[in-house]
Amino acid sequence: MPEARIITTNRAGIIWSGITWCSLLLVIPAGIAGMMMQTLLPANLGYPQIDAAGVPRWLSLTVLATEIAVFAVPAIVCTLCNRKASRMGHPVNGAVAAGWGVFGLVAVIGVLLWFFG
Repeated sequence: MPEARIITTNRAGIIWSGITWCSLLLVIPAGIAGMMMQTLLPANLGYPQIDAAGVPRWLSLTVLATEIAVFAVPAIVCTLCNRKASRMGHPVNGAVAAGWGVFGLVAVIGVLLWFFG
């Protein structure tokens, strides 16, 4: 009978802490999706750029809200992975802080640019 490898709670906690850090890589596709929203949505509706004259207010708000929502996904996924790692004794609070920090930075810059840009 071959030996079966048993994953202990400690090892599973280490794996989940690694998954938590790797989930921060979701910021890369979130950034690409945010850039696509800024360029493709106005272009598909007949406007050259999001900051061009004559772009409706609803379109600017839609792009801003979508970009903020897209950057919330990595922070939420990171938080959920950290919850699982914490239950197993390996909390990774730095990764969660980094995820929410990136989300906050993007949200603040987006709102500031929308109001003053």
